[in-house]
Amino acid sequence: MPEKRGIQATEEIKAEWSQAYKIYLKAPGDRYDKKKDRTSRIDFVAQEMNLTRKQAKRRIRNFEAWQRNIKKGLVTP
Repeated sequence: MPEKRGIQATEEIKAEWSQAYKIYLKAPGDRYDKKKDRTSRIDFVAQEMNLTRKQAKRRIRNFEAWQRNIKKGLVTP
């Protein structure tokens, strides 16, 4: 099913993924611990977008999978 990400999603959904990822990149994290870094960044996204942690994590994960599929040539941007 991951190969369907970016094909079935609408433009609004993709825009939301992109917005969440931009917030994720600028979020403060723990530079000494990779796991805590990702966790704290996802928590920051959830707080900024008024989402639950699970929703924020899913948006970040979907964006990353979508970008991988673009790179593989499975979907178009």
